[in-house]
Amino acid sequence: MTASHGAHGAAPAAEISTATALGPGPTLTARDISVYYPGQTRAALAAVRVDIGPQDLVVALGPSGCGKTTLLNVLAGFIVPSQGSVTLGNVPVRGPGADRAVVFQSNALLPWLDVAENIVFGLKLQGAAPQEQDAVAAHMIALVGLAGWGRRRIWELSGGMRQRVGLARALASASRVILLDEPFSALDPFTREQMQELLLDVWRQAGRGAFLITHDVEEALFLATEVLLMSPAPGRITERVRPDFGARYRAGEPTRSIKKDPAFIAMRERLLEGILRAPAPAADTPA
Repeated sequence: MTASHGAHGAAPAAEISTATALGPGPTLTARDISVYYPGQTRAALAAVRVDIGPQDLVVALGPSGCGKTTLLNVLAGFIVPSQGSVTLGNVPVRGPGADRAVVFQSNALLPWLDVAENIVFGLKLQGAAPQEQDAVAAHMIALVGLAGWGRRRIWELSGGMRQRVGLARALASASRVILLDEPFSALDPFTREQMQELLLDVWRQAGRGAFLITHDVEEALFLATEVLLMSPAPGRITERVRPDFGARYRAGEPTRSIKKDPAFIAMRERLLEGILRAPAPAADTPA
């Protein structure tokens, strides 16, 4: 965990290049989303509304069965909602697309490719020239603090390093929104905090909206421009909170100072109480 704001993660974040800074993007909007899975009478999601603009890092927080994963899958286009609509700008979302990149909990990297090849895999599929691929790979490797690791195989990396590669791959794409599925849940506390700092550094530079799901209250408060507190049975948003702790970090305040702040602790405990009061999900309710 960094003692000061000057050394976030393993290396200072590089500046976003023109190849990956796409300018202000459109807003990803979900309106009155409800999802019923086959054979279920209770909705996995009920009348959920979300807006994710280019300056937003929205975090969905809640217990298992509250619909966090279902909501992410709807935003990614993996699930078609039973009711409601999803749009990116004025364009309806009807399935997965290159305009929405997903960082998975399991990192989903290709073990037969090295770090650089994984990062630019999407660009290669899109027919990008080798010189462009090399330039983007070098920039992203520096951005996420993996200088010198570009030709290493995935099996040579630690869990935190693999998640850095997954984040770099998402940023290397032409996506306008990044969706993160509990990306740091398997990491040790020290590495997890480093990755939280890294995400805040690169998210603001990239100028893209982001949506992250987590079970971790501290993580949600530290990262989010807006926290969506969710409850199961049916999955719904019960509270919206707009913390300023991530902005304080970006302004230079050390992470440990923020997380020890009585205001941070008080908000953490209030949200935790809300989670503990939530009803138990039905036995057949997805997360």
